[in-house]
Amino acid sequence: MASILVVDDSSAVLKIVRLALSSQGHTVITCNTGDKALEIIKSDPSIRLGIFDFNMPGISGINLIRETKKIIQNQKFKLLVLSVEDKPEIISNALFNGADAWMIKPFNNEQLIKQVTELFEEDVSL
Repeated sequence: MASILVVDDSSAVLKIVRLALSSQGHTVITCNTGDKALEIIKSDPSIRLGIFDFNMPGISGINLIRETKKIIQNQKFKLLVLSVEDKPEIISNALFNGADAWMIKPFNNEQLIKQVTELFEEDVSL
């Protein structure tokens, strides 16, 4: 399966996402800041999916998306945002800046697994 980086300042969310996706055979790397995420992204080219919280201390969600897309030029890399934000203008701005999908918290494991599966299936259809 794939290597996935999950970034959230909530340890509970990190644990839930890690357990859900590792149960599907994915390798899940977690961290709690955008700055740490950028370090990991720079050092691990095997990451195929980023799952980012949008509202965290430090680097903004938009800047994390932009910086990640600058580092990873691979078209197969996907980016999913998990956030409590549901304002259309925020979501469309994130998608415009490089996010591939947006999920609103709270979510259930089945929704998350389905969304991740769909993002990876898009690769196959390209």
